[in-house]
Amino acid sequence: MNFILYEDEEVFVNIYEEVINKLMLNHRIDYKIHKINSYDDTTINNINSIKGNKVFILDVEVPGKNGIDLARKIRKSGDWISPIIVVTSHEEFKVVGFTGKILMLDFISKNKELSNNLLSALLVSLEINSSKPSYNFSYKGDYFSLPYDDIIYFEKSFKDNSSIVVCENDDYVVRKTISEIEEELKNTNFFKTHRSCIVNLNKIKRINYDDGIIYFNNEEIDLLSRNNKKILKEKMEQLNGSTS
Repeated sequence: MNFILYEDEEVFVNIYEEVINKLMLNHRIDYKIHKINSYDDTTINNINSIKGNKVFILDVEVPGKNGIDLARKIRKSGDWISPIIVVTSHEEFKVVGFTGKILMLDFISKNKELSNNLLSALLVSLEINSSKPSYNFSYKGDYFSLPYDDIIYFEKSFKDNSSIVVCENDDYVVRKTISEIEEELKNTNFFKTHRSCIVNLNKIKRINYDDGIIYFNNEEIDLLSRNNKKILKEKMEQLNGSTS
């Protein structure tokens, strides 16, 4: 879970952090807090590179680009799912915010019950994110919830009976076999291409069926068994008409 704070006043950043930390004490979910205090040409790319579920807390009055404009850019970049909470010291901006077509979750005043109202909004945000299709598991006391869209493939660990979840920016260990994971992912767009591998069909960019190589954005694997080539080709054709 990623909480992204767009705020230039340290006193409010501290309040947001305190509320988030208090909230997450009661949830066994690994989380990170990302702080942004100004806007530049790299901001949207940096936000989009953050993998996992996201919750935005955006201040309206940040110099350079206000929180509502940033929210519009976030939505325009393709993220129409992550909850967005807008905070402000000037409640007259409220009408502007709600007519901005940014699917805002809540609009919170910094002057009235900020901590309590933010906590309530964040609780709703957790409920929204928990309803997204995700692969959930625990490891060494931490609980992880990885959105399906962040997962590229699962691969058997050759050290033991565990598996590796390969994502775009990180890998995770799951204390389960590939067969156990396959059973959990029935009726999804994940497919077992090899006894040692399960791939996310939505992440495949190209397939070399002759050599048994599957290509993703920045990854490639040669774990495509001869018996599964025909099935994979049919699944890809059903998914998007690809015959690569």
